[in-house]
Amino acid sequence: MLSSASRTSPVWRLAVISLGMSGLRLDRHAGRVPRVALFAGVVVLYYLAAPPAVTPSVACWYAATVWVLYYGGLSLVLGGPGRRRLIGRFGEARAYAIYEVALGVLFLNQGFAQAVIIYAFGDSLPDVVPVWASCLAGGILMVVGLSCKTWAAYATGLDVYYCRDMFLGGAVPGELTTSGPYRYLRNPMYSVGNLHAYGWAVWSRSLEGIVFAMIFQLGIYAFYHFFERPFIRRVHLRATATRDSA
Repeated sequence: MLSSASRTSPVWRLAVISLGMSGLRLDRHAGRVPRVALFAGVVVLYYLAAPPAVTPSVACWYAATVWVLYYGGLSLVLGGPGRRRLIGRFGEARAYAIYEVALGVLFLNQGFAQAVIIYAFGDSLPDVVPVWASCLAGGILMVVGLSCKTWAAYATGLDVYYCRDMFLGGAVPGELTTSGPYRYLRNPMYSVGNLHAYGWAVWSRSLEGIVFAMIFQLGIYAFYHFFERPFIRRVHLRATATRDSA
């Protein structure tokens, strides 16, 4: 069992943030062991089942389904009546727990969706691009993108990463983050933070993987433009302006 000091150390928090970005919330005490077991079981199942089952058509259908559930689901729940219905039926705490688990499953499947696209379509970059160049460029993009995304999530915390404020319909304790990469970029998670997906595709020499990364990045920017940014302006910036004028 980890001591309280270990649980608050930067290394432990970095591990929690990294796994949380993949769909596993270790910062939640309730149901932690079942979550870890389920998460590990799903990962093992995917790795065992994917190679014999994946074909180009299956990979495309899987990726499209994940895209629709991810961005369509986020839009309906956070930008539509979904969260109100969940809260009305289950109560605020239980409704958020259900939403959080569902979103974590989608985070996990987004990564696997790109993996099966890359696996199904194989080496498809033009031969004019040398292997060493794709490995070098892909490696740099993966390091830069994943570092920026992890840094941003570390600065904001996983509740912001999971859009808890939008689900609850109001500001949660804390202010808009201006530390970490937010000192330099307005939206580091959605911009530079997505370079790792392009890097993975370039490293794997998968043109279809690059298209996948582009389509998913366009999806998150559409969600941000139509739902998240209006919420931030309506709730967070208004609260900041009211506090400053008091």
